Amino acid sequence: MLLVVFAVDEVLTGLDLTGVVPAGAPVDALDVRLHRHSENPEWVDGFRSGPLRDLAARELPDLRLIDDATCCYSVQVRMPDPADLTHLQLAWAVAAAACRAGATAVLDVFAHDWSLASSIAGLDPNRPFTVLREISVVAESDESPGFGHAVHTRGMLKFGRPDLIMGVPRDEIGEAAQILNQLAGMLAEGHVLEPGRQLRIDGERTLTVVPYLPDTRIPDVKLIGDGLLLEP
Repeated sequence: MLLVVFAVDEVLTGLDLTGVVPAGAPVDALDVRLHRHSENPEWVDGFRSGPLRDLAARELPDLRLIDDATCCYSVQVRMPDPADLTHLQLAWAVAAAACRAGATAVLDVFAHDWSLASSIAGLDPNRPFTVLREISVVAESDESPGFGHAVHTRGMLKFGRPDLIMGVPRDEIGEAAQILNQLAGMLAEGHVLEPGRQLRIDGERTLTVVPYLPDTRIPDVKLIGDGLLLEP
């Protein structure tokens, strides 16, 4: 789990998580670091340039929320195979504390998702789990010959699981996204998909799970971590 929290000034002078993280949360695995732009401009700018900047332009109302930031905080929790989801609640609790203290925007790095500080500051630590809060489902605009439009998840690394990808015609993108959302929810709750497994869809079609290995037919969508391809 990796969140990057942007702020105009240094806002976290201390961190009190009493009452805002669940019992058993892996606090020992939490790593919070301040990154000043004056000391490490490449690191800070790397999260507000290129494709991530394009996403911010679509998801944030004003790019000045990140452009005016003089620093950011990385909030990281490393759990090789988490037994539950308390590591996610822990990371979001830290981000929420920074947002209440004056941060401006939050980037969920693995999901490639931006949030306004105001939407994170009020997160209920006891809210029910929603997989769509933790991952993104992306449909690539370019069609690959012999494969179709790549529709894939981003963020399953948070659960110690591979991302999922399908290749479909344009008119099947919405249906593919629904399938991936459902499967992602199952994986997040502890299920495992192994290569070679066959999945029955709609009682009519069968998808076969194979390792995701980009080649001349299968496009490289730059996943963070491993992937599984669902082939017809």
